[in-house]
Amino acid sequence: MAVTLAKLNEWRDRLMDAKFSGVLIVTDSTGESVRYRSHSELASALSNLDAEIRKLTGGERPSTILFSTSKGL
Repeated sequence: MAVTLAKLNEWRDRLMDAKFSGVLIVTDSTGESVRYRSHSELASALSNLDAEIRKLTGGERPSTILFSTSKGL
């Protein structure tokens, strides 16, 4: 089963809501609940979701940032 980008973003939003509200239980639209043992486990789930979203969008995090400057002329 292929998971869509919209579904991954929905899951990520729910995890972010849980993280910032301080709860460790996330319930989806079907009523199924997942209880995380710690905030670090929740953060790990968020990190995994972010990696999957980057894979689907083709957006890797840049490892190098190049600056281009000039004096105006």
